[in-house]
Amino acid sequence: MARKLQEAEETIERLQGGGSSINHQNLRASIAESVAPASSSFSAEDLSTRVPLSSGLEPAVLETSPTTHQSRLQDPPRPAAAIKGTPQDGLAIDLSVDEHGKICYYGPTSAVHEPLGLASPSTNSMSRGDGSKRTDIRAYLVSRARESTIWEEFALGNASLQLGLPRQVMAKLLHLHWTWVAPMFMWVYRPAFMRDMTTGGRYYSELLLLVLCAHASKYYDSNHAQLLFSRVRFLLGDEIQKPSSIPTIQALLQLSARELAQGAISQAWLYSGMAFRMSADLGLQHNGPDIADLKGLDPVDLEIRKRLFWSCYFWDKAISLYTGRLPAVTELPQSPIDFMDDSAESDVWSPYYEDTSPLTRLAPSQYPVMKSHAVSCFANSCKLSVIINDIIVQLYSKRSRAITESSLNDIKARLETWRAESPVHLRYDPEYLPNICPPPHIISQNLLYFTTIILAHRPFWSAPAYYQVCMSAALSMEKLLLMLESTFGFENITYLMGYCIYTGASAVLEDAKNNDGATHPTMQTFLRALNRGMAKCPLLERSLHIIIKGLKRTPVQRPAPDQSLSDNTATATMNSYIPAFPYLDPVSPNDFDMDAYLNSMSMDAMASLDCYPELQIDLDEMMRHAPA
Repeated sequence: MARKLQEAEETIERLQGGGSSINHQNLRASIAESVAPASSSFSAEDLSTRVPLSSGLEPAVLETSPTTHQSRLQDPPRPAAAIKGTPQDGLAIDLSVDEHGKICYYGPTSAVHEPLGLASPSTNSMSRGDGSKRTDIRAYLVSRARESTIWEEFALGNASLQLGLPRQVMAKLLHLHWTWVAPMFMWVYRPAFMRDMTTGGRYYSELLLLVLCAHASKYYDSNHAQLLFSRVRFLLGDEIQKPSSIPTIQALLQLSARELAQGAISQAWLYSGMAFRMSADLGLQHNGPDIADLKGLDPVDLEIRKRLFWSCYFWDKAISLYTGRLPAVTELPQSPIDFMDDSAESDVWSPYYEDTSPLTRLAPSQYPVMKSHAVSCFANSCKLSVIINDIIVQLYSKRSRAITESSLNDIKARLETWRAESPVHLRYDPEYLPNICPPPHIISQNLLYFTTIILAHRPFWSAPAYYQVCMSAALSMEKLLLMLESTFGFENITYLMGYCIYTGASAVLEDAKNNDGATHPTMQTFLRALNRGMAKCPLLERSLHIIIKGLKRTPVQRPAPDQSLSDNTATATMNSYIPAFPYLDPVSPNDFDMDAYLNSMSMDAMASLDCYPELQIDLDEMMRHAPA
């Protein structure tokens, strides 16, 4: 067995030296020959222990027959649709390939872009309705994804030597990343990353690997985080001097998320901005089959581009909510949200790894087998983020006050449609919750939905009916949080969960002030969640402070439902409730020490969203037809 592993490593070295001219057919044959068991001493159980948990291997993949291994490692023929595409809607002519082979995006006014001569329509071109070619592409991607799991053991060994990080530590940090960090925003396409981590391909970089490990280290050992991030900053200075690349975008997005959670608002904003600019530079917003002609992009390339664009789009909305700034990524692709590789959808999600980190309150025997549903969850969250973008721009932007009843009704209808069309396995009814919490990324999506309900209605909260909608959404969020707490606790909540909790607290603030204050049961749940989440997400301290400060203000006497509309709108004052965006607190910013957790960042003029939009909207006409 040792001899075969040595031969496999020699094969990898030859591949790394071969650059981009790797013969993929010979590559697969070499891997199959190297890892195929020659005797019973290397069993399926041995292989399963050598691949980290949640690697995506199914029992059928772990058969011990050499012929079975070889047949599974052989890809189906690369679909013609991925080799030969036809420009649709004129999008692809804005993309080009420079002298280094890098895809670039230039608009029609550019002085440096020479449009490519793309292929004419062909019988091999895939139309969106061609189901057979879509099936071929999906099968190709799933096959490549399963093949990549064979690489992971070699990848960990090589990277451990390169970075000087103990292999077992790296394996645990990457497992934590794939389990706790990756499912929400899908920043990195795991199959391509792990494959190129072995071969030195273009979808891997030392910077990206360090960021993945550093970001996940908050779940493991903070000492590792400091060491890793010092190396990250050193490498980042070099990477941003190079042409835009997908690994650098992925690293910047996660650096943005990490800095935001730490309360470093300025750094988070700048990192995300660089990532969005690089994304536009590579033209990731053009990710449909119409760009397949560019240098023969294969299905893996197209899948990565599509996923990374939507990661940028979704993260842009998340950071916009906290900072109170207009979204930066607003151009939507023509192709629908349809991720072709769904192999990770049925992966088993488990909060445990080896010695079991204290990330759950349940013993391993108590947590049931649950599917990750990571792909469908991410796709559904991306669809919700499109609605969030419109809520931010139409209801909270200081640049536009032309809010009509039809626009509000349109947003409400779209939210209802999104909820109704959400997959059943992602939709949790707060009135009928299970005893054990599903994976946190699924609960995060449900929390975000109710947060979106509040954001859509709170500008019009003076109408009793809309106030009750906000209250109902907040109470639903509390039930979800109690389920989360019973299984995982609040110690590891993410920034996005924290913002949802903050928004829920904004809806129940007046009710709490009129009924028990900080001892109000629902408010207690929100305060407890933020307080315990601050340990690993210091940003939440700011949100907690605003809520507590709001509880000390004089309660507003809410009008009875039958009072006139003019009386309702008269109660909308800045001191009525806490702001929509915790970074912007125009009530009394000077009484708060920002230095403690915002790195001396003061309120600035860049903010483009309004914490209290109803103060500048004529609500009379809007509310005249509000539901009773």
